[in-house]
Amino acid sequence: MYTREDVNENTIVLTMTIPREAFDKSYKAILKDQTKDSKVKGFRKGKVPSELLEPSMKPMLQFKTFEKLAPMYINTAIQKEKIELIAPPKYSKLPKFDTKDDLEFKVEVTIMPEFKLGNMKKVKIEKKEVSIEKKDVDQAIQEIKTNNKTKVKKIGDSWAKEIAKKLKLKDITNLEELKKEIKNILTKQKEQMLRHTYQENALKQAINLSDIKIPQPAIEFEAKEREKAFEQEMQQRGIKVNDFVKQSNLKMEQMREAWLKDAKDALESDAFLTLYANKRNIKVEKEEIDKKIEIIKKSRPNVDQSIFSNDQWLEYIKKVERKEKAFKEFIKETLGKEF
Repeated sequence: MYTREDVNENTIVLTMTIPREAFDKSYKAILKDQTKDSKVKGFRKGKVPSELLEPSMKPMLQFKTFEKLAPMYINTAIQKEKIELIAPPKYSKLPKFDTKDDLEFKVEVTIMPEFKLGNMKKVKIEKKEVSIEKKDVDQAIQEIKTNNKTKVKKIGDSWAKEIAKKLKLKDITNLEELKKEIKNILTKQKEQMLRHTYQENALKQAINLSDIKIPQPAIEFEAKEREKAFEQEMQQRGIKVNDFVKQSNLKMEQMREAWLKDAKDALESDAFLTLYANKRNIKVEKEEIDKKIEIIKKSRPNVDQSIFSNDQWLEYIKKVERKEKAFKEFIKETLGKEF
């Protein structure tokens, strides 16, 4: 049994009830399991009466029983209410164990509030003209010379031909042609950087126009997950976190602040793209999912093949693909087809 109270747009309080009979039954099973290997002078192993051991263990066993049962009741309520969690449920009231009544407890559930898509016509991006100056090309030439050993030491036509061959640049016969090619490469790089900047700025404006505000518990949970992933990576690499932090001349507080910011940005983008996909009725066809899976299979040939038939994983891939389509459609709408 449970009741639901919508406290605000992103918080639900569920008041849960565990029947006393169900709690006592589970408690007795846990008590039996905990005492089966107990050793007490005067009794054979496993033959110590539970009544003798229970008083000292009771508070711990009661809470252990609650920890076992509560998630099942919470998950049942969440499924019935069709609640999409964005952070783990948080206990706001624990039950009283030493009564004969049913056990009542409360959990706060954080959900994503409903957002309203802003006017995408208000997204305005000032585009810059891409220009590469002579000094940029000269600097690139000098860096190439510094980073590559050649037989010809002096920058000139012969050096240009040798370095072009080494860098696999075709149809370069003199220094001017090399400079022209480098200018083209630098132009494309700058265009790509600007394109990425335009897209980021457009997304930020759209998030603000849609008034996307992520509940703090969700941000903190996501940041904590990033910290856990970092710790696991360090452990796999055989590096102590404290040593890495010292060598990087950083403080854990700084890293946690960065994780919080990254988490906030990621969740805002995710929420906006989900909203945009819903409002623009963006769908993902089975053929698109199959194509995505084939790409993943080729890039990760050693992965466990059973994952590709896992319903939860497939649903995740579908969501990712839908958001990618939403992003492309959003960029096309706000910046134009050329982006």
